This record gives sequence, structure tokens and C-alpha cells, in this order.
Amino acid sequence: MPLARINLTALRHNFLALAERVAPKHVLAVVKWDAYGHGLAACVRVLDQAGAWGFGVSSPAEGIALRKSGVTKPILVMTDWVGKPIRHLLDYDLACAATSWYKVEYLESVSKQLGAPISTHLKFDTGLGRVGIHCSQYDSTLREVAKLKHLRLDAIYSHLAYGGPQHRERGLEQIRLFNDIIRFAQSVGVSPPITHLANSAAALALPEVPGTLVRTGIALYGQPPSPSVAGLLPLEPVMTLSAPILNARRIKKGHGFPAPHFYRAPFDGWGIEIDLGFSAGYPRSIVGHAKILYRGTRFPLVGVMSRDRSYALVTGDKPEPGEEVVFWGKQKESSLYLYELSPLIDALPYELTTWLSPKVPREFSD
Repeated sequence: MPLARINLTALRHNFLALAERVAPKHVLAVVKWDAYGHGLAACVRVLDQAGAWGFGVSSPAEGIALRKSGVTKPILVMTDWVGKPIRHLLDYDLACAATSWYKVEYLESVSKQLGAPISTHLKFDTGLGRVGIHCSQYDSTLREVAKLKHLRLDAIYSHLAYGGPQHRERGLEQIRLFNDIIRFAQSVGVSPPITHLANSAAALALPEVPGTLVRTGIALYGQPPSPSVAGLLPLEPVMTLSAPILNARRIKKGHGFPAPHFYRAPFDGWGIEIDLGFSAGYPRSIVGHAKILYRGTRFPLVGVMSRDRSYALVTGDKPEPGEEVVFWGKQKESSLYLYELSPLIDALPYELTTWLSPKVPREFSD
């Protein structure tokens, strides 16, 4: 059956390399969506011990789980807190991302009602165009924030629309805007102790990024966010998704495998049947475009994928049942990265690991 091996030593290595890269800024480790499918509790334990400043989660439920596990460092709920029991944010000391003026007003109101302020990180959109109060409104917004009596504003932040050196000019413009926002905030008496702007790509490639924190997500898990920043820092894949070979048969060039109308072999080789299908959460649409690792070499993932089976064409000595095939991660000295696979279906690298079914066993190693 499929298996996701989680190398916690690699996670620690990646964190320490990133922390050294961005020093003296601290690292806010993003562990949203069950640590991008890697396992929230195990990953946070390692990152906490390694020195993470705090953690970014996707929901109050994830934050509460961390508090109940003994985490005492700051926790930022980055999404999905509106409509949840607001008292939990106070009871478990969770900070909230305020990405619109509605959320600012809401947090001001409930802080007044509860008689205690809720920690808030105020987000401006400086160019990504996803969420945040638009930068053209920062002056009026901050003047209004300065009048609020109950809001506990601990941070101002934004998000770089930056995937690598090809976006450098756009990134520098966002940095200029962010610095303008911080200076104006200070001029109207809004001086939160925390600022953050950089994402994983910027942590690797753009040292000019201001802020007291750097938010690192997918890079922590050993996955460069794009090919343009791959190689800037030695990162080790934390998750390796593998499955065993079930059967192998000889395939001559031009013959169909697993059936003629699905695929015709461009070379002589071995057609292997693998114990992994789309029920594992591996995207069926990537078949015919992606590679797998077998004996440390890339080979094509071919034909058609069923709920529990997939197929590849390999060369060399006859494959044996039980031998390992890697769908992403590391095998021998070779690594197959998510950024190589995700563009094939117009996805982001972290989507692949978050799609992976929780029914696929996670095997953790220190």
C-alpha cells in the first residue's frame, strides 16, 4: 500500500538552514492544513524545539490542538476564524489575521464585549491581490485603527507576490510600499512590535525584505516553491511518497501498456503495476506527464490510473514485486520535487501534499 515517510531530521535541518539565512529575523513556521499534510503534532514538536518563534495555522481548531499539546509560543490563525467561537481565541491565546476592515471592526467589537483584547495581525495587500486591505487605503485605515480603544494590534503584515528572481522588481516595489505603510503607522501612533512580509521564496532569494519575522511554509518541508529559487539553499524533502511494485512484464517498443489505447512504449522496457491510485489523493490528471523514481532514476508515469493502481515504464534488470517506487521525495541520491510536478496540472507545490489522503499512513523517523 502507499506510504508517506516523514523525515523529521530533514525538517529540523531545513528550519535551521532557513533560520540562519534570515537572521536576525525570526521564523514564523507555517503549519497550516496539518503541516501541509505532513502531520501537525510531530512537525510542530520538532520546529518548536529547533527554535521557531511561533506558528501559523489555518483554523482555531489547529491552534487549540497545539495549545493542548503544550505549545506556548505565539500562534497566528491565518484563515477560517470568522464565525468560530470567539471566546476560544482568548482562552487559548490565539492571534487572528485581520485581512479586511470588517474583521478589524469585528475584533474591536468582540474585544470590547469580552472585556479583553484579542491579538490581531493587520494585513495589507501590497501587490499579491489575494486578501488584505488594499495598500491605497493604508492611510485612512491606520488613522481609524489609531482611534480604536479595544483592539490589540500586535503586527502589521503583507504577502510578497514573489516566486523568484524573475519577480524581483515587483518584489522591490512591494517592499517600498510596505516600508511606507510602517512609517505612516508610526506617524499616527500605531507601532506594533511585529512586522512580516517575506514568504518562502523571499526567504531564499530576497534578503532586502523588511520585517521582524519571516513566514516560511513549503520551504520548511524541503520543497523549493519554484525552480528559480531551487538550489539557493540545500533543502531536504521531508515527505517521500512511495508505493510497492505489484507486477512487472516485458514491453517492446511500440506495444501498448497497460493497454494500446492508453499508451504505446517509446522504448523497450518493463511495464510495472504500482500499488497507488487516485484514492490516495495523487492527482489522476497528472498521469502521462509526471515522472516517478525507480532505483534512483526518473521514468514516465504512463497509461491510466485507477482507484488503486498506476503504471510506469522502466528499464534495467527485471523489477521485483515489492520494490519501491517514489512519486515525490527522495530515493537513493535522487529527489523528485513538488515544483517539478505541480505545474503539470497548474497547481501549487503544497497542494499535492495537502491533497494526500489521511488514509495513507504517515511513518515518522527522527
